[in-house]
Parts: sequence; C-alpha cells; structure tokens
Amino acid sequence: MRKILTATALIFFVAGLAGCNKIFPPKPEEKNEEMSIHGPLLARVNNWAIGLDDFRNYLRSIEPIAAQQNINVNSTEFKIKFLNDLIKNQILAQIASEKGVDKSEDIARALRDTRDTLLAAKIRKDIEKNITVSYAEVRAFYDKNKEFFKEPRQIKIREIAVNSEAEAKDLSIKLLSGEDFEKLARQNSIAPSRDKGGDRGWLTPSLEDMQKNGKFWAAIATVEPGRVSNYFKSDDGKYYIIKVEEAKGGGEVYFSEVEKKLEEALRQDKVEQEVNKLIEAFKAKARVEKSEDLLK
Repeated sequence: MRKILTATALIFFVAGLAGCNKIFPPKPEEKNEEMSIHGPLLARVNNWAIGLDDFRNYLRSIEPIAAQQNINVNSTEFKIKFLNDLIKNQILAQIASEKGVDKSEDIARALRDTRDTLLAAKIRKDIEKNITVSYAEVRAFYDKNKEFFKEPRQIKIREIAVNSEAEAKDLSIKLLSGEDFEKLARQNSIAPSRDKGGDRGWLTPSLEDMQKNGKFWAAIATVEPGRVSNYFKSDDGKYYIIKVEEAKGGGEVYFSEVEKKLEEALRQDKVEQEVNKLIEAFKAKARVEKSEDLLK
C-alpha cells in the first residue's frame, strides 16, 4: 500500500504556511461572513470554503515534505484524499467550536501561540527577501577560512590503556621488540576495546572529542599509518599506546563543492543580524523582562 502522509500532519503543515483562518473555522463573531476564495469553489462547509487555486497553493506548499516520502501530490488519488481530509477536519473543527471547545484555555493559548509564530515567520520572510550575498563575499569567506574546509580525517586505530607509567613503559619495550599489538592489548589493556585486541575501528574526531580528549587526539595526529605511538598520559589519567592502522580523508574541500551551502549560510547569518537589530530597536522602547534563574 502506497505511503500517505496523515491528514492531521498535512493540514497543520498547510496551516502553518497559509494561515490558520483558511483551515480552521471562523470565530463566532465572523459566522455571517463567508470566507473569500481564489478560483472556482472546490468545497464548502457552512461559511468555510476553499477555491481551486487555494487548494493548488496548498499542494505546492506540502510538495517538498511529501517528496521526501515519495508521494506525488499531483496524483488524482492524493488530491481527492487530501480534499476529503480537509473537509473532514473542518467538520470536526466546527463541531468542536459548537461545543465551545475553542473557548478552553489550552486551545485559546495554542491559537495565540500559532498566530504569534506565523507573524514572526512573516517578518523574517520579509527580511529575507531583501538579503543578498555576492560571489565576492562567499569567495572571501572561503579563502579566509580554508583550514575549516577539509574533508573529515578518518583514522583506524588500536589502543592499549593502562593505569601506570611503569606498565606503559614495559609494554612499549615489548612492542619495540616485535611483540604483537593485538595480543598485548587483549592481555593488558583496561579499555573497553580490550576484547577486540584494542580495535577502535574507524574514528572521525569531532571538535567536542578534541576538546574533551585533546592529548589523546594530539598524540594520534603525530603517528603515521602503520606506526605505533610512544606511550602518553591522556586527559582521563590513563596511559595509552596507539597504533594507527589506516588513515583517510583530511584533504581540501574545493570552493565549488561548498559555494551554494556557504552562500546560504552567509545569507542566514545576515538575516539573523537584521532580525537582532529589529529586536534590539524594539527592546529600547518596550518592556521586556525575563527570569532565567527560574529555569535552573
């Protein structure tokens, strides 16, 4: 059976993009006013209505998320199902409204929060329309920060960890004498990798890894593939001996490979700067308070 997004997920996704007034029933004071529609009338439930052009706009808005699930929003089957789900949801919403459910505090708060979220998103979109990033800006940023544009270096290692320097020194001598690293790891290591002969597999150290275990990764960086490190004391207080079996990656990522993503990242950074300017200007003339200590 072909995978179909649930009606609830679709309808609320559309509501977030198109505005709640076209999805949910009108407020009691608006009951005598019919909704304006775009295109020929496609469906009506009392004063709620949807036009063909409105419906097509909804389909376009959900197309990206539907495509991720291999759903064709333009198929007749999907369009009929989605329309029926919209109508069903509208009928249930109007029943809820007649029962006064919309007056409950949690619904009222949720509607206010949704409205505020939509308004904030609209302001941000208006700002985004006027933000551009030139090729020169993108290129300059890349050239200035080339050290960050490298493929992640992957390293395949084995380790031996012991509690004392004397043990580490003794094991280093044995390794220099030609004894097998895997065998010594199984016999002597206190690391969880002991049962696998010290095998840690392929590792890609993250920035967090390097910050937490700087000595460990700094020692590995000096060892060529196929070689064994000198023993060293790591950040956790244990003494290690590392064998680097293989290494790959770490090469330069070319500008053409990151240009588009970098352009978008710089554009969003500019948007955030403009948003923050707007917020600070508002704060200068408004009463804004917060008590972060209450969250601790």
